[in-house]
Amino acid sequence: MLMRFSSKCSSGEAAAFQHEKPNRKSNLLLWALLAAALIIVYRLAFDKIRTNKTLQTLKEENEALRKHISDHFCLKLDRNWEKHGDKCYYFSNISLFWKGSRSFCEDLGADLVKIDSREEQEFLVEKVKNFVMDTILGSFWIGLTDSEVEGNWTWVDGSPLDSRMKFWLEGEPNNAAGRSVSGEDCVAIVKRGVEDLNTWNDDTCSFAHKSICEKPAGTGPSSSACG
Repeated sequence: MLMRFSSKCSSGEAAAFQHEKPNRKSNLLLWALLAAALIIVYRLAFDKIRTNKTLQTLKEENEALRKHISDHFCLKLDRNWEKHGDKCYYFSNISLFWKGSRSFCEDLGADLVKIDSREEQEFLVEKVKNFVMDTILGSFWIGLTDSEVEGNWTWVDGSPLDSRMKFWLEGEPNNAAGRSVSGEDCVAIVKRGVEDLNTWNDDTCSFAHKSICEKPAGTGPSSSACG
């Protein structure tokens, strides 16, 4: 009897073992797949962190390079400022439309020049006379416009044109519409009029000219005279 009972138990244990064996294999396979998935997730997360760090580093390096170039450019420009009286002037050789020229000056901590006296006009005319131009008709934008109200000339600081301080070329301003349907609402000093002080010409604001920037003396970062 004991022998027969033991035989039955052995058969049952064997069957259970045979049933447990596939389950164990399945569990091992499941754990292997889970481990592989965790490794993949870890690698993806690591790669993302590394990519983000790389992008941040590149962003910081790009910003530093941009600042270096900007500072170098501004320092180079600053050495070309010329002090006259209590103001500093920069004669830009870059041809831009009027608003673009004003933005260029503002980026330098200045604005398009406002002419307050005959003596200042004399200084500017003399500088323009000696400036090397690519054409005899070359012009420099100044900070005078009637773009808000036709015929109401105002400076960039909002002050009106002094009736006693006008230096128009003969026949100007004429708001000629022949060159543009928008007329002529911005003012430039032209080189062809340097034989006297009457050098102002109203021109179309969207035309590209050189420009004259102006700022108070003592406002630049590097120049002893204009810094």
